[in-house]
Amino acid sequence: MGRGGKRGGRGGRGGKNSGHVSGERQSYKRFEDLRRDNDNFRKYYMAQKIVSDEEFPELMESMRSVLPTNFRITGSRQQAIDIREQIINEFVPYIKETSIEGAEIEPPHPLEWYPNNFGWQFMIPRVALKKSKELSKFHSFLVTETEVGNISRQEAVSMVPPLFLDVQPSHYVLDMCAAPGSKTAQLIEALHSDVEVGKTPEGLVIANDADYKRACMLVHQMNRLNSPNIIVTNHSGERFPNIYRQDAQGKRLSRDIVQFDRILCDVPCSGDGTTRKNVRVWEKWRPDDAYGLNPIQSKILQRAAYLLKTGGRMVYSTCSLNPIENEAVVAHVLDHFEGALRLVDVSDQLPALKRRPGLATWKVMTRDGTLHDEYESIPVDEAGNGRRKYMEKFFPLSSERMQELNIDRCMRIYSHMQNTGGFFVAVLEKVAPISVDEKRKAAAEEAAAEEATFAVPVEAIKSDDVTAMDTDCAEGAANPAPKRLADEAEASDSGAAEADSDAADTKRAKIDSAEKVGDRAERQPYLPDNPREDPALVENPFVFLEPSHSDLKSILEYYGIKDSMSRNGFLSRIENGAFRSVYHVSDSVRELMELAGQRLRVVNTGIRVFSRNSVKDAPCSFRLVCEGVPQLLPHLPDRYVIDVSFRDLKTLLDEVNPLLTALSDECHERLKSVPASSSVVVVYDPAKHENDEEKPFTRMTAQLMVPCWRGQVSLSVHMDKNQLCSLIHRVLGRSVDRNTVGGYKLDNNKTAATRSAAETPVLAGNGDISDAE
Repeated sequence: MGRGGKRGGRGGRGGKNSGHVSGERQSYKRFEDLRRDNDNFRKYYMAQKIVSDEEFPELMESMRSVLPTNFRITGSRQQAIDIREQIINEFVPYIKETSIEGAEIEPPHPLEWYPNNFGWQFMIPRVALKKSKELSKFHSFLVTETEVGNISRQEAVSMVPPLFLDVQPSHYVLDMCAAPGSKTAQLIEALHSDVEVGKTPEGLVIANDADYKRACMLVHQMNRLNSPNIIVTNHSGERFPNIYRQDAQGKRLSRDIVQFDRILCDVPCSGDGTTRKNVRVWEKWRPDDAYGLNPIQSKILQRAAYLLKTGGRMVYSTCSLNPIENEAVVAHVLDHFEGALRLVDVSDQLPALKRRPGLATWKVMTRDGTLHDEYESIPVDEAGNGRRKYMEKFFPLSSERMQELNIDRCMRIYSHMQNTGGFFVAVLEKVAPISVDEKRKAAAEEAAAEEATFAVPVEAIKSDDVTAMDTDCAEGAANPAPKRLADEAEASDSGAAEADSDAADTKRAKIDSAEKVGDRAERQPYLPDNPREDPALVENPFVFLEPSHSDLKSILEYYGIKDSMSRNGFLSRIENGAFRSVYHVSDSVRELMELAGQRLRVVNTGIRVFSRNSVKDAPCSFRLVCEGVPQLLPHLPDRYVIDVSFRDLKTLLDEVNPLLTALSDECHERLKSVPASSSVVVVYDPAKHENDEEKPFTRMTAQLMVPCWRGQVSLSVHMDKNQLCSLIHRVLGRSVDRNTVGGYKLDNNKTAATRSAAETPVLAGNGDISDAE
């Protein structure tokens, strides 16, 4: 959803939608002065019959109102439960007792349709929440936990698409238009569901976006989730590259590409369902917005169909109400593939989510404001012009065909139904192979299975028969070939993909040039099975480090990393023969990256687990990194894992660089075995210390893993300011200024805490870290 900075990407609106319109915007002195209406919008959507005439005023009124604050609890399941209980037990009672100008405030409440009460809604708008002194404590909590990654500030309907993908830990998942990453985060959480902390699932998630800057924003989002199973890439969605498998000798199998179990196509759109938070959409809305985006949206969905495994599932979604961006795209792509894709009936899933069925009929509005039911009704002038900026696929198929496609299985979510924004969701399943290569591979696998079961010789199936089945399929309704498939495959083999490269250029599909985009897409065929590749990124690529690499070997030996942690997943960006940080990825990510080579424009991947420190004469040149601790912890020897009581944890959070003698005798004794000027992980397990006299402010069940730096005579917490703020609040119940936390003076550019000038100077020669980055 949202407009793309490039094709297959997103842009604007300060997040996902820019609400971009042509012409200069009118300047307003106040936000309240923005006009929340548009005559063309009214005329267009009343004609579409998206709701009844009686219901339309209610829809319009809701679209003019300000959106409430929505957020989602993220992270591992046990940690998410702790955050949820903190909201229920601390903030809900607090807000119930709070009033603004004498008026009571409705506290936040769970979204009734979101699983496990992890989705929440607060009726106070975000702007009002930010400005309210009475709610500053809750606002500070949301900001801090969002920065840490425990909470995602996400519009309610934006949470819907990933829920219908049903991602499992073994799945290969592709998010084709991922930025800014809130939906991608849901996919990663689903991938890690039911997987123990420190262990890696078999699957992976590729988060792709066409705009490089927005892809970098994805990196910030993904770093908070601490997953070794994520790759952030930068490709135009309709040109996401083929990744070819290899044979036993390492030779590329040119007709065997990596396909995905699940694909999310949350495509660039006009965003007219976001008027509640993006008021600028009202200014100069016009139907032409959709005409320039429809070809790109169709290409992305077609490309996804080729990348999806047979039996796999994908979701197509937009934050637009326009049927030309929604049902028109889905219907014509389904029709193009002639039964290889089908819409899934998900009416029994998320039953509390209110929705409406997809539209089977709609109209197209020309620039003069005339509405047309069919393409032929658009007039042409004497020169034969008039239809150039309009396409037949903007219109519905025949009523019989729309019924055959079960277009009513698409979902429309309107703002007045559950106090949300507007959204469109379609869930599709691939029920048959599409490309010639897919069919050939499926036939070979079927033959091999028959040979194993019934001893039918593979030689009995001739290659000519397979080819004939691939291209004809005249009788096979259960395994049909898409329209023009044989011609497209032949063109692809002959190099026509290069000749048609203009059809998949990297320029943004600007709304102002909608007629040009539509005309070009109509005249030039798109080959979604083999699109032109994007050029490689001009930056240092990731390089996998062999266990024998001198620096990596010294790190692994010093910290005693157990063999249970895969040695194949360490990598780094090397510049001038050196590197600052070491990342770790799952085996599945390494395998995919090695198969892809330079074809995949990798922006970032994995978890940062080690980073160079700046302490002279340290026994190891690298320290543990906070985000990598959950991944490393199960593989660290007991020497570097210090179990502490609540009293010791409180001391670490209350004091700056507390002396080792300030800790309990047991903790002090354990720390003696850790060399000075070294990283160590302090672990507080509530289950082990449930009989402690002192308890955390918030009831916790999940382990707390706190990376620390063991100096000569002291121990200091080694976290960034947001993580430290979150930890202090959860453990001590104290809201703190993020610029000065617990006596630490925190520099925004540092990940380590440094002692405030008002505090006692650092003990000379103690080796405590002061500038880790």
